[in-house]
Amino acid sequence: MPVFKRHSPVARLALLPALVLVGAAVAGALACTGSSAQAPKAKVAAAGWSGFGVGNWPGASWRPYSAKSPFNTKIPRKVKVHPNSKQYVQQMLQWGKVSDIKGGFAGTANDYAHPTYWAQPSDPVYRLQPSTNWGDPKIGGHNIRIPRGATPAPGSDGHMTVVQPDGWEYDFWRASKPGPNGGVLNYAGGARTRITGSGVKVGATASDFGNLAGVIRGPELAAGKINHALFLVLKCTSPGTEYGFGTKHRSGDGAFVYPAYGGGSSCGGNIPAVPMGARLQLAMSEKKIKSLKLPAWKRAILRAWARYGAYVGDTGGEGIGLMTESGLTYTAFGRPDPFVEFGKQRTAAGDNQVKANGQFRLFNVADGVDWANKLRFVAPPKH
Repeated sequence: MPVFKRHSPVARLALLPALVLVGAAVAGALACTGSSAQAPKAKVAAAGWSGFGVGNWPGASWRPYSAKSPFNTKIPRKVKVHPNSKQYVQQMLQWGKVSDIKGGFAGTANDYAHPTYWAQPSDPVYRLQPSTNWGDPKIGGHNIRIPRGATPAPGSDGHMTVVQPDGWEYDFWRASKPGPNGGVLNYAGGARTRITGSGVKVGATASDFGNLAGVIRGPELAAGKINHALFLVLKCTSPGTEYGFGTKHRSGDGAFVYPAYGGGSSCGGNIPAVPMGARLQLAMSEKKIKSLKLPAWKRAILRAWARYGAYVGDTGGEGIGLMTESGLTYTAFGRPDPFVEFGKQRTAAGDNQVKANGQFRLFNVADGVDWANKLRFVAPPKH
């Protein structure tokens, strides 16, 4: 079984979500609704699942997986909070504050995010060849189509997702770069799931979440609307098995609870920590979030965190990080990096929550929220 541990000696989480934010104008330029002058011919884009393809990426209202998926289910108003919630949150915040979302790292060695590619029936065919026995062995030998130009994120995780025209989502960890004309795609860990399924028990992330689970996409931020749970990355997770699920975790891994089916890096010792799959909620009302003098993109993150929660899906770096879509989803096909473009828009508009750092744009998620008193660990379900 794979050990999806994120252990860069550099504060990796500070670099992790090298992405993702798209302004309304940029979203139009990307033709998320298929109306851009840059979009390919409709007969090509329409061949992909639900019509998605290069130049016709999913719009702001779309979300992966079924309505019953844990990532698309709202937290009930009356919910049980874990008795050690405050202690766990205090420990998380000692590691570091909620990390900035960063634009400008797409396609670099610091890109650990999740690029998604929408295959067409005319794309080259690749035979899947696992380089390890990790992940789902059933996909070894499968022939899938991958768009020319698609490439895994260059960070050591090498994540890549390819959605087939028939709706099968193939998720890879440490995937090789596909050749231009088909052939073999090597990968260390991988699995497949239906794009309309639950998004759990897949096999390309430490938690076994699908690669699209909880990922923040550019069009969602541009619209100021995220209708799903978020994907969190923490420094490490609990080594214990007291949560009633995941007691037979992989050697050296931390504990996990549903909807996770695998563990990540263990904190070890007596460090108070949540397990993989923990659901963290921002205990703030819609009225309170709306009253904050914050830009729409930031309120969208807080609102999703309050309504749906954020699931711990991986470990690495320091502090608390949000997983985002990789800009390679767009730039692999010669399109502008939407995350940098949106960042430029926001800084030009005087958005004091977005800072310029050379070619990069830093989106401040942490400031303006009382995380110590508002973040809480929802008691995991019994499975």
